[in-house]
Amino acid sequence: MLYHVGIIPDGNRRWARLRGLGLRDAYEAGYLKLKKVLEWLLEFDVKHVSIYAMSWENCTYRSEAEKKILYSILGRALREARSDSLLKRHNARIVVTGDLSMVPEPLRMEIESLREETINGGEKLVNIGLCYSLEWEIRTYKGAKLPSLNMPQIDLVIRTGGMRRMSGFFPLLVEYAELYFTDTLWPDFSRQELAEAIDWFYKQKRNFGR
Repeated sequence: MLYHVGIIPDGNRRWARLRGLGLRDAYEAGYLKLKKVLEWLLEFDVKHVSIYAMSWENCTYRSEAEKKILYSILGRALREARSDSLLKRHNARIVVTGDLSMVPEPLRMEIESLREETINGGEKLVNIGLCYSLEWEIRTYKGAKLPSLNMPQIDLVIRTGGMRRMSGFFPLLVEYAELYFTDTLWPDFSRQELAEAIDWFYKQKRNFGR
């Protein structure tokens, strides 16, 4: 059964460069596509979705100008999620996992508010990896249960943009995940290709090391 899907939405900047567009256009297109893909996944009755918004390295090494754009769009996304009829209809919980000390205080406040507002939701969960790394998680939660281990294992990881690597995407949750890599740049990812990825998943023989 396909219970938990992970998304690594790569290729926004390359998509924009091909069209002579700037960074804000790149991430705006990426956000709009993410809203659609989340809608499609919920329609496919996927219970859990984990999205790699920014890795710890992204939050550390990207330029201040680029991070300002990303944080601005993410803040808007969280505000819009409050009134999102799709998420409300599915009674979805929303959590953000990562080193939030790296993001501006207004964004931290948005994250905490949305977490509190959706904490009593149903079985569907949207988990956003923001400034996330396993090293941060282990260092921060020494002697305690790691936040990522409060979630079920990821069944299928979809990475767009042509790269064949995981880039630190929730390592403890992907031990036996099926990995679907596509050259399609994230803003061009379609409902048809999502359906093809899910169909491909169901054709895999999963023995979990047995």
